[in-house]
Amino acid sequence: MLFDALAIQINGPEASDETLTIDVVLTDTGQHYRLRLANGVLTYTPAPQQDTADATLTTTRQLPALALGDLTPQGLAEAGIQVDGDTAVLDRLAAVLDPGDPNFALVTP
Repeated sequence: MLFDALAIQINGPEASDETLTIDVVLTDTGQHYRLRLANGVLTYTPAPQQDTADATLTTTRQLPALALGDLTPQGLAEAGIQVDGDTAVLDRLAAVLDPGDPNFALVTP
């Protein structure tokens, strides 16, 4: 669900030319996920992958730090998330995030 929340923040037109992969490893549960941004869409899968990701995030259940928007290596390190690989991938992902308008009226009179 957290990856879905991150995916809906992707600005599709801005991300249309971007391609990147990030592995997320949860050490306390042994779960692995692959995030892939391509064609303006962020998808994820728990299926094992043959190729190496651009970057790997290793953590326990500290993943909410991803949704809070501080995707810098320093911000993730402060949240207890270890970053390996190309840290520029995090900047590229953050550059195409659009959190939307928090004052958007869901219901108008």
